[in-house]
Amino acid sequence: MIKISPEKSGEIFCLLKFVVPKKLILRIINIFFFLTLLYSSIQVRAQQPYITVDTSTYTPEQLVRAIFIGSQNASCITVSNITAKGWPDFVSGKPASYGYFEKGTLPFEIEKGIILSTGSAAKAPGPNNSLLDDGDNTIWLGDPDIGNSYVNATTLEFDFVAHQSTGISFEYIFLSEEYQASNCHYSDAFKFLIKKAGSSDEYVNIALVPGTTDAVSSLSINGARGCEKNIDYFGGFNTDTSNSPTNFNGQTKILTAKKDNIVAGEKYHIKLVIADHLNYRYDSAVLLKAGSFVGKKDLGQDLLISNGHPLCEGDNKILDATTPGATSYQWFKNGVTLTGETNPKLTVPGTVTSNGEYEVEIILGGCLLKGTIRIEVEEKPIVPHGNFTHPLCDNKLDGNVPVDFDQVSRQIISNFNNSYLPKYYLNPIDAQNPTATPLANEWILTAPTKLYMRIESTFGCAPVFGEVTLTIGNKIPLIKNTFAKDFCDNGRFGEVSFNLNDYIREFHSTIQPTFFNSLADAKNNINPISSNQTMSDTTKIFGLRFENSALGCPNVASITINKKTPNESTSLHDKTICPGTTTTLDAGSGFDYYKWSNGIEGVSASSISNVGIGDYSVELTSNGCTYKQHVKITEAQLPKIDQIDVTGNTATVFASGGIPPYFYSWDGINFSDSNVLRNVPRGKRNIYLKDSQDCTSVTREFLILNLINVITPNGDGKNDVLDYSDLVMKKDVTLEIFDRFGNAVFKSQDSHYIWDGSSNGKIVPTGTYWYVLNWTEPDTNKPVSYKGWILVKHRD
Repeated sequence: MIKISPEKSGEIFCLLKFVVPKKLILRIINIFFFLTLLYSSIQVRAQQPYITVDTSTYTPEQLVRAIFIGSQNASCITVSNITAKGWPDFVSGKPASYGYFEKGTLPFEIEKGIILSTGSAAKAPGPNNSLLDDGDNTIWLGDPDIGNSYVNATTLEFDFVAHQSTGISFEYIFLSEEYQASNCHYSDAFKFLIKKAGSSDEYVNIALVPGTTDAVSSLSINGARGCEKNIDYFGGFNTDTSNSPTNFNGQTKILTAKKDNIVAGEKYHIKLVIADHLNYRYDSAVLLKAGSFVGKKDLGQDLLISNGHPLCEGDNKILDATTPGATSYQWFKNGVTLTGETNPKLTVPGTVTSNGEYEVEIILGGCLLKGTIRIEVEEKPIVPHGNFTHPLCDNKLDGNVPVDFDQVSRQIISNFNNSYLPKYYLNPIDAQNPTATPLANEWILTAPTKLYMRIESTFGCAPVFGEVTLTIGNKIPLIKNTFAKDFCDNGRFGEVSFNLNDYIREFHSTIQPTFFNSLADAKNNINPISSNQTMSDTTKIFGLRFENSALGCPNVASITINKKTPNESTSLHDKTICPGTTTTLDAGSGFDYYKWSNGIEGVSASSISNVGIGDYSVELTSNGCTYKQHVKITEAQLPKIDQIDVTGNTATVFASGGIPPYFYSWDGINFSDSNVLRNVPRGKRNIYLKDSQDCTSVTREFLILNLINVITPNGDGKNDVLDYSDLVMKKDVTLEIFDRFGNAVFKSQDSHYIWDGSSNGKIVPTGTYWYVLNWTEPDTNKPVSYKGWILVKHRD
């Protein structure tokens, strides 16, 4: 095999143009290019598992004529004005961003073709072990026809004339580093733009998701978690990095760009452009299949569920590719040749195995035309017949079941989809009548009822008929439906607390129920409550709802909680007793059992006696509950005499403590409630004080001062001395005696408050003397001073 360079091909063309027609020369040259390309492909693929990229051998002219169009289509579609622009056109010396590619030994959906990339095209081959991240944000610019927010644009554009068809199409794959299992936000852009050459018409983008008007991108066709979209067209992520034919993270499946309403013989301009969004990071590429740019044969719109025109199961669809002047036809399904299907028409049966893409290749005047159509079959609903029964749950447990026919349909039609329009009737004649009124949703089922089904289709497929008997399903069996529990408010707090979960095994061994404030709420499944409850009512009925679709329909039960309160003794109170005494504690009658803290108990042990000071309790059982009542016996605090004021023979007593009223006495016999005691004899006396507790009286000594005015110190034992020794009960007592001239004749010392009428051991003369008494009251610390005269008289 001889490889002919573009320069040599030019020389051959110059030699041949004088002896053969120009069109034939071009045909021969294209064949040489094709054979050279095929030889190079075989050489490389024999050794390389990944795709190979050649960015230096082929000019844009050769890429379009020899690769994209191909020699087989050269006479059907003529091209001109071919240009390409990529990385080196912006930044000198940079690697090319477009070129020729071939698949290696690893599986890849396109054998060979053209690559347009937003980075270095030579880095596209696998394995997928590095980030494709070429370019820059400032020098390698975008393209005005793709938008203002793009950089690193690569374009391939040319004029073409389709001579034999009214449409064109070609196949491609989009690859991108933006394809990541978690990317739901970023996407590079590419467009295949077409318009009439030289016109001011706006470009039309034909790189669309099949059957939609959505532009193809890594977001509109995506398999990432959480943003899956159009996954039927997603080729997959290249997670097996070492066996990835390319260095991109993922790609689409083969897609077809097509343009109808092409005017045969008229010139059009097409522009293929791809660019990075916002910055140069994460490159993308478009791979155009060699020889796929062909004339298009219109086989009609796709028959898809998504566009509302599927083929109905049981119907046939005749695909008609009849083309006047065509010399051969070949039909394909999903890229596989349909052996023997070489007629202009193909009959597609309405079976689920007929889903797929059908393609026809037509040879017309030496030109290749292609037609494609995608077909999906709307299968018939699989419906029940005969004695098929379907139980429905009485969720409100009132014997009336509102029937949700939408839900019933999804349950009994095993292959249900949203295109089915099920209707239900009470008799078969109505089901056969398309104008009969079906049962309304929420129709009430009260007993087993046979219904007749008519399932129509939103796509106009023939109706399907079935039968079903609706019954009210069995409720979940419970051990019991009611349970009562008594709770004692033994502390007489007015409320009891409990956990309803403690009693669910009374009803069922495995199901955890939902709790409600009433049985009615449980039946209606409204206002659920916590299992932890506190209640002050005497009686409360709680509802329980048991649900488990595997065990039956919902069932309800009730728990009755009775709050019981024990009685309290009204006769048992804290007591105060006099010191050294005991008392009796009596809880009174009316209790079933008594248990005192001192160990005495029994049905008749209502009281205990001879108990002294201390804390006691008794457990009083009544109404099936026990209340522990506490009682305290304390020692009476006796009153105390705080102060006694003496004026003459009157004593005023001030007391505190104990329990008023107080009672006073100076002789311990006669008590009065007045604290002023009059006519108290002179000398040392006692005050006696009692309070209302009538315990032992408290006493205190006091003094009614005995004023002396005459002494006769003659030793006869009568009035011999001035004696104030009773003042010993006072504080800071002093006694001083002065003569009438103010001379001190005596001063008490060492608690000696007695004067015998002498001074310094000598008897003083008869006469009048003055004395001064000073002391401090012990109770009040109040100083007292008393002055008086005394007559000293000596008897002969």
